[in-house]
Amino acid sequence: MPSNYDHIRNDEKRNEAILDKALKLLGKMYSDRTHFVFELLQNAEDARASKVLFNLFEDKLEVFHDGRLFDEKDVRGICGVGEGTKAEDLTQIGKFGIGFKSVYAYTTTPEIHSGHESFRIENYVRPYAVQPRIIGDLWTTHFVFPFNRPDVNPEIACKEISGRLRKLSARTLLFLRNIKEIEYRLLDGMEGVYLRDEAIRGAAREVTVIGQNNGVDESESWLIFERPVEVPDPGDDCPRHVPVEIGFHLEKNEEERRDEVARVKDSPLVVYFPTEKETRFGFLIQGPYKTTPARDNIPKEDDWNANLVRETACLIVDVLPQLKGFGLLDVSLLEALPIRMEDFPSGSMFFPIAKAVRNTLMDQELLPTDDKTYVSAQNAKLASAEWLRNILRNDHLRLLYQKDFKWINGEITETGRYSVLWKYIRQELQVEEVTPDSFSRKIDNSFLEEQSDEWLVRFYGYLLDTEKLWRSPRWSGDSGGLLRSKPIVRLQDDAHVPPFRADGTTPNAYLPPPEDTDFPIVKRSIASDEQAGSFLKRLDLSEPDVFDDIVERVLPKYSKEDVSLISEAEHAADIQKIMRALTSDSEAGKKKVVKEARQTPFLKATDPFGNLAFKKPCVVYQENPDLRLYFSGSTDVWFLSEKASATDPSVWSELGVARKPRFRKMQVDLPWEERSRLRGNQGHTRDIETIDYDIDGLDSFLSNVPQDSQQLIGYSLIIWGFLLEHLKESSYYQFYEGQYRWFYYQERTAYFTATWKRQLRGCSWIPKYGSDSPFKPGEVSLGDLPDQFDRNEKLADLLGMKKDVVFKLAEEAGIPVEDIDLLRRFPEEFSHWKAQIAEQNERPAFPSRTVANPERRQERIWEQLADSPKKEYEERERSVRKTRGAVDPSIWLREQYTNDAGQMVCQICKEEMPFRKRDGQYYFESVEALSVDYFTREHEAQYLALCPVCAARYKEFVKLDERVMEALNQVLRASDEGEVPLNLGELETSIKFVGSHFIDMKAILEAED
Repeated sequence: MPSNYDHIRNDEKRNEAILDKALKLLGKMYSDRTHFVFELLQNAEDARASKVLFNLFEDKLEVFHDGRLFDEKDVRGICGVGEGTKAEDLTQIGKFGIGFKSVYAYTTTPEIHSGHESFRIENYVRPYAVQPRIIGDLWTTHFVFPFNRPDVNPEIACKEISGRLRKLSARTLLFLRNIKEIEYRLLDGMEGVYLRDEAIRGAAREVTVIGQNNGVDESESWLIFERPVEVPDPGDDCPRHVPVEIGFHLEKNEEERRDEVARVKDSPLVVYFPTEKETRFGFLIQGPYKTTPARDNIPKEDDWNANLVRETACLIVDVLPQLKGFGLLDVSLLEALPIRMEDFPSGSMFFPIAKAVRNTLMDQELLPTDDKTYVSAQNAKLASAEWLRNILRNDHLRLLYQKDFKWINGEITETGRYSVLWKYIRQELQVEEVTPDSFSRKIDNSFLEEQSDEWLVRFYGYLLDTEKLWRSPRWSGDSGGLLRSKPIVRLQDDAHVPPFRADGTTPNAYLPPPEDTDFPIVKRSIASDEQAGSFLKRLDLSEPDVFDDIVERVLPKYSKEDVSLISEAEHAADIQKIMRALTSDSEAGKKKVVKEARQTPFLKATDPFGNLAFKKPCVVYQENPDLRLYFSGSTDVWFLSEKASATDPSVWSELGVARKPRFRKMQVDLPWEERSRLRGNQGHTRDIETIDYDIDGLDSFLSNVPQDSQQLIGYSLIIWGFLLEHLKESSYYQFYEGQYRWFYYQERTAYFTATWKRQLRGCSWIPKYGSDSPFKPGEVSLGDLPDQFDRNEKLADLLGMKKDVVFKLAEEAGIPVEDIDLLRRFPEEFSHWKAQIAEQNERPAFPSRTVANPERRQERIWEQLADSPKKEYEERERSVRKTRGAVDPSIWLREQYTNDAGQMVCQICKEEMPFRKRDGQYYFESVEALSVDYFTREHEAQYLALCPVCAARYKEFVKLDERVMEALNQVLRASDEGEVPLNLGELETSIKFVGSHFIDMKAILEAED
């Protein structure tokens, strides 16, 4: 039976007090009058309704739910203020008893139909019976709110309520326990429905909320945890505990086919429904907080609210290990935690929750690691470089730090997606970041000895890209090269040594040579790896200094009496080692070996009779047919053995093995009459020495000159060719004449014809064109020689041959006969050469700028670069370099490339700049030599002074072609000359630098490394 509405309405004393309170509160309750929608949902939730329907018409709003039926207490509550049935029940939402009054923002006479109750409320608090409505079997309660307020137009009411219902989201249902469906129908035919479903997942509830708003689907899954909170002094009808809750948003990781927690951007505090209090968490927290009537604020100092925050902090401490058990504790979940500590200053409302999270992560193994396990912050390390995580696993960290440390997940980096999380772990959790520098300082011999060869190979591979750790320091205070003093090199016997001694340059180890060695070498299994080998070479390690090994160990054994003990294999290995030494890049080492080897009988040689013996290089010849024929009559001649002769002939020549007959120096004793003739009218006190020169095998050669004309030509061409080769050598001239030296007050010298010249001049061995017999040199001229002979005036003069008329004229004019012969044979080339000489004589002199102290100038450039601004760009319609004004290369270049005659010269064409401007200065273009990829700071020395034509060519063929520019970069770095080759399309030319500019340019390129 319905309540006695008249009795409730006619209680005048009560009505007067209630109306006074209602009028005072309703005016200031809500800044948004559509908030009544949430109040109606609150009432439905408290009535244990499972579904709610909002049906909007032009003149009214009807609301249905299927919750508990109204009774008289509900009637009195909804018609009262502060007298609701939920006043002290913290488990119910509308505990203020005035929430329903928010509907009066749009209506003055709401109707309620529920069970036996059907009434209309007037003047906020006065119920009147109305005709009951049939609401069907789906619903138990029906509200009707006619739009009859005189200050709110029904059209406005429809628009505002429609907007509110459209803004509802599936998340509205999230923390409700009873309502599982909210539906609305609007005037324009649009409909929306929101559904909630939940399932138990361990100690949590997995809640799925689904919605369809204006035809657009939305769906969210949440994992909700709760913790009971004891209610102080509960009433008779209230439970002793209420829950605080935490909700984490779940998203599907399609790639890994699993759920993961996603940080939410908006996280208002939820008191069953969202409030206007922002928590700044990446998850939601919910509890029966005491709010202002409009639910727009939470009293911070309220003891009950402070207690709920503390209980929520305890809840999250319990929740994190559970999330770990669910497999959800990953980097994305950490990002949802309160890690932006500037949002949670000490003393703020939610600081206890942030503090609890921080303490839990410090002490419990909850931080995800690289190996899919977890670690506490106090046992964790961050890696500043990916290669550190790859090279140092857990066992390496344990050995390095003597504690069970683990790497935090590699997704967390200082500059990546999770940079805020990195900052939190680094600063708030105080996790040390291991950098390449700190790692380099930490490693020691005991750590490295425990690692496998494979580990060292990988380590060297990573070091290829971290040159700063091992390169030589470039200036005082340079912190580079930490690893140069660390025992990172493993020797063949598995011992470890630093790559260099204390001086930073003297090696402690060498790259392994092909043969065995007594030198300390890098373990062969490591050095043979391509990447490891590249690193060791860039570290400036090289194969052992075989030069000392050869001089001190190899060569001495060939000077011993019994060389028969040296096996053929040992000798072959020794020869190979010596040959490698002589083909190395070390000039000092080669000189050392050559000097000793020339005096050592280590070469295996054969004589004309086939006898083998070890001989010094200075008595051995490299065999060829001409030499065989020349020495055919000699018995005391030695040729390299067959195996040894296969080596590069130039190497043997460097040792002194000859390819043509040698001049032989002899101490002789001239007759008294000859010595007296040489002294002339000079006095004589004592003889010092008499030196004469002969040629090996010349006696036997001349004694076997053939008489047949064809054989004679071939035979004589051998000695003619040998003599021509000797003439090309500057050292040959010392063998022209014999020397008689004596003393008379001072040392004196007189010269006489050397034996070999007398022999060649006095013997018939030269063929003459048209004759079958040999002639002496003095009987023929160059013109008489057969065509096979190379006509050489110097050689003809040396042999005392007759002179042709042309040769005599050339001699008188002071012109070499060879030049006249070249002019005859190559007239076009001679004309071209004359034109080039004329052109060069017309060119201006290229300026020069010598540098007294290149090292100091280089250091000064580095200092200037350190203070120079970094190149910076900003987005415009085109890229504009903002820092270009920091330097003015034109002034500097004009000074560098103006010669003593006042002419400014182009660095490429080397011509004078084409014209002067009106101010009298040369016009030229200052072109940056390379792009910003090579020069990251501003400096005038990185520009070139070019004429307009060369500048245009340079920009087209160099600056616009990355391959050409990289090639030029490499040439500039490698060159020690002030001029480097350059191709500008089809033009082959060069860039010429003055000395100061070239040193500056190279210093800049080195600094960029």
